[in-house]
Amino acid sequence: MYYKVSPVIIIVLVVMVVLVGSVGIVLAVKGSNKAKNQDKIVTSTDIEPQLQLELSSEKEGQSKVTITANATTEDTEGIQSILLPDGSQERGDYAEYQVTKNGKYTFEAKGNNGVSTSLAIEVKNIREASSSEPYIPEGFSHIEGEVETGYVIEDKFGNQFVWVPVPSGKLTRNTLANTKYEDTISTLGNSVAQNYGFYIARYEASIYDRNGVRMVASMKDKMPWTNITYSDAAQMASNMATSFEYEDCETALVNSGAWDTALEWIDQTEENYSTDVSSGNYSGELRNTGETESDIKNNICDLAGNAREWTTEIFKETVKPTNTSKNKNKNTTNEEVISETVTYRVIRGGSANLDRPASSHTGYKENTSEAYWGFRMILYK
Repeated sequence: MYYKVSPVIIIVLVVMVVLVGSVGIVLAVKGSNKAKNQDKIVTSTDIEPQLQLELSSEKEGQSKVTITANATTEDTEGIQSILLPDGSQERGDYAEYQVTKNGKYTFEAKGNNGVSTSLAIEVKNIREASSSEPYIPEGFSHIEGEVETGYVIEDKFGNQFVWVPVPSGKLTRNTLANTKYEDTISTLGNSVAQNYGFYIARYEASIYDRNGVRMVASMKDKMPWTNITYSDAAQMASNMATSFEYEDCETALVNSGAWDTALEWIDQTEENYSTDVSSGNYSGELRNTGETESDIKNNICDLAGNAREWTTEIFKETVKPTNTSKNKNKNTTNEEVISETVTYRVIRGGSANLDRPASSHTGYKENTSEAYWGFRMILYK
């Protein structure tokens, strides 16, 4: 028997099918979104550290710059270490790294979760080493002159030094081939190789009294410090940097390399200065530093005359002892008995009472002193 279905029932059934399908679709979508949300759960191994790099100075002409690295992370396990550009490792989340050359420097931060991140920073404000670009030590300022004619710097106390440019990066020693002479110039030599120059005291050494303490100075219009032995002169010259609290440079007694290099430089503009006696004070009386205008060359004063100057150079001479009888031994030859080597320290230049050129060498016992013997300092990084 055939039964006719009411149109109303058909409509109701269609609506029910549509509703059921919609619910299924909603449930399917919710299930899919739930699965996707489960995929997006962040784990510890997904958290990367963050790096922040800063320069200690962006001012031009720096001799060195410190890069500060700070690492942070949202991971509760924290930062394990920072890898520095030279391959060394600093434990923790902070590091400092000093550079002396321009370029890009890359740091890497590693979290305790094993995840790392890297960041580079460019340094471009460091002074490029050059004989025509003198470095200025901390606490000094440039007061006059150019490199070609004598670049002068001064500290807050009034001590003055002159830059001696060395384009080759190598010091000159006129006695290098003479085995009777020797000197230790390696410290200054290394500095010159890196900086292409050094500073020499503008004036002969004088006495400076600071709160009752006697120190050595390089100042104008002072009586030169004479009647001083080599040993005391070397000690005072070496102590100058500490006495005046210089931060990034050293001082020392002039050595043969510094003296000969300075003369070689002056001779380029003042022909035969190092070998003649027409410039210095040979009047018979010591004058104050810088007073003899004819002996101011490239802003360096009194190298030729006024006071002769101790240097670190050694002169060795073979001499006969005054009393050979004490040395006689039947098992030695006559030559072995009568010869011995005596060591002297070399004094350079002439003085008010002795006409000698700036290039002259004379050896004396280092524990001796004289009213016309003085000294001079060098300054270098």
